[in-house]
Amino acid sequence: MWTIFKRDLASLFYSALGYSLLGSFLLFNGLLLWVFPSAWNILDAGFGDLNLFFELNPWLLIFLLPALGMKSFSEEIKLGTLELLLTKPLTKIELILGKFFAVICLLLLGLSVSLFYLYLINNALLPNQYIDYGVYIGSFIGLLLLAMSLAAISLWASTLVDSPFSAFLIAVFVGVFYFYGWQQLALLFSDFYTYTLVKSISFQHHYAELNKGVLRLSNMLYFCLQTAFFLYWTYLNLEKRSR
Repeated sequence: MWTIFKRDLASLFYSALGYSLLGSFLLFNGLLLWVFPSAWNILDAGFGDLNLFFELNPWLLIFLLPALGMKSFSEEIKLGTLELLLTKPLTKIELILGKFFAVICLLLLGLSVSLFYLYLINNALLPNQYIDYGVYIGSFIGLLLLAMSLAAISLWASTLVDSPFSAFLIAVFVGVFYFYGWQQLALLFSDFYTYTLVKSISFQHHYAELNKGVLRLSNMLYFCLQTAFFLYWTYLNLEKRSR
């Protein structure tokens, strides 16, 4: 697993694609949070916290993670190296986890910018004002759990086609639907039980609670199960391709 992890991380980190994606992510964060007069501008909001950072980034991650993961398997399929990888002395689970953790590791580097933002806000606060670090830690964990689910979707999408761009589009569509679509679909039901059930499938529903800094086990377990679900689908797709 670690061999695949190091190989894929190096491929992402030292490639022009990895630098451009990470740079774009940091640029959009900086401009929308500090420069442009947007709904996420921290200076215009006047609050000494990073709530707007955690409201903005799910939408950025919906596009960033499919871009980071789109080549994971689709390019291996396109180049014909997937069959070679499957003959190596490593299991399919190790192969999947190696690629999964490579994407998450690079993402953590991008999310670490929040520590710098926290430093800026802390220096701007009045002497009698304090940052609620508990809310920050809870929100960061929630964002990371959401990112894990989106990364798993990206890996799954990359096993469906041999085109990285097609894998990107599939992952973005599924990510948007899971984050926003389920909640909109729930509005079609007048029955409260059905409405609540459909809404509870949404990423946004569970992330909104974690974003308050409240680490409920049910919400954390939801994202872990969604991650496992899509990684298992990835495994099944690799099983089909290895036959």
